[in-house]
Amino acid sequence: MMAARVLDASAIIAAVLGEPGGDDVFDMVDSALAGAVNVAEVYTYAATNGLPTDAFDVFFAETGIEVAEFDHKLAVATGVLATITRKAGLSLGDRACLAFAQARSAEVLTADRAWAQLADELGVEINLLR
Repeated sequence: MMAARVLDASAIIAAVLGEPGGDDVFDMVDSALAGAVNVAEVYTYAATNGLPTDAFDVFFAETGIEVAEFDHKLAVATGVLATITRKAGLSLGDRACLAFAQARSAEVLTADRAWAQLADELGVEINLLR
């Protein structure tokens, strides 16, 4: 089954930490997946903020969200997005998430408002949590 949504790291973090909009993520997990780069971002966030990773482990285990590999084709697509996303200050992880959504013809669920201005240029539906 092709997923309807790609979860950005910010959406996963919001869900796990109970931030505004996080409940919406749990409502969408049946049709969601995350790319491996964004999962790395989640665990990086936990490590750099002194948070235990247990809650994130539980999130992935209990939701069963597919974690998709990051391959050469996605790496190229992520790099190409640099020129379009530079003006919004998007990171490598942000671009990886968007490239993944493009490849899957899926919408993106994120808490990062800067992405919304790029939706038309990228041809990706951006669903903001808040």
